[in-house]
Amino acid sequence: MNLVLSIKDDFDIYIISKNHEINEDKPLEGVHDGWNQFSFGKAYYVPKGKHSLKNILSLIDFVSPDVIYQNSFFSADDMLPVLIYKKKHKNIKIIVAPRGEFYPERLSQGKLKKKTYGYVLKYTGMLKDIFFQGTNQDESRQIKENLYIPDRYLLNIQNIATVSVKSEKVLQKKRGELRLVYIARIHPTKNLLNAIRWLSKVRGEVIYDIYGSVEDEEYWMQCRNIIDKLPDNIQVNYKGMVEHDRVSEVISDYHAYYMPTTGENFGHSIVEALLTGRPVIISDQTPWTDVNNVGSYAISLEKPEKFIESLNKMTEVSGDTYMQICEKAKQYIDQKLDNQSIIKQYKKAFGE
Repeated sequence: MNLVLSIKDDFDIYIISKNHEINEDKPLEGVHDGWNQFSFGKAYYVPKGKHSLKNILSLIDFVSPDVIYQNSFFSADDMLPVLIYKKKHKNIKIIVAPRGEFYPERLSQGKLKKKTYGYVLKYTGMLKDIFFQGTNQDESRQIKENLYIPDRYLLNIQNIATVSVKSEKVLQKKRGELRLVYIARIHPTKNLLNAIRWLSKVRGEVIYDIYGSVEDEEYWMQCRNIIDKLPDNIQVNYKGMVEHDRVSEVISDYHAYYMPTTGENFGHSIVEALLTGRPVIISDQTPWTDVNNVGSYAISLEKPEKFIESLNKMTEVSGDTYMQICEKAKQYIDQKLDNQSIIKQYKKAFGE
């Protein structure tokens, strides 16, 4: 949505989306099936059971776009109609944004199926003249290595980050206490199960609050089983969903953001935490691996002991030292982001 709002004055925007969250039957609130008018343009919400190849092709044909920006490579029911439409309309530009799907840890989940799918699309010519977006050099390299995409069809453009309502709250911290937060969908790719498991070896009084939609009920049940076995000094709470414009406000109530994800091409909640002035404890499978230099932690998933060590260190931090870490987090991300330059790159890619 950050991208859409940043370019809405320069392009006519049409979005085609399912009308429900993953693994949910309940339609999204505030929208109706079919075309909806918004400030940025129009969005068509497809009811469950109506997301057929024929239906999506007819919707694309109705819009008659010059450019299609496709989120996800491995979402076949979204991807295939776009590729088929391209075969019939040679002049249309297709940009695929895999959103971290080619990170090794995420690719390893259902690897054979994903490899076969990619192989079939590649060697049947379906990916000919298709552009791919990586949001950093590492992701672009992974796309190239897995799909053998020529350099001229690789776009290396960072995501656009915004904090809708930025919180400037100052949070005091005492030695021996730690308030942690997680804001993301509950799914194996986010590695919440290990995040909870590693807390069992942390000293001090720890609170870990979880926000996000439950997209994998079986996985969440595994998480709850671990929660029930945690020692008394560790409290883990599920807080439900949080509205986007309250994310910064929510994060500001915690000492650090903790999510040892298996792979993020950007990690919007990580960026929002840093922009809010909170340190992060994350894996090294994101673009923000150099946060280690500013009082945060980006750790290899092969070294769980390092996660435990970093959590214990963060628990022991207090007073002015903690405030300095918070300030370094803000300075770090402010230096990393250059939204105006990024927006110009998107406009160029879309052919302004």
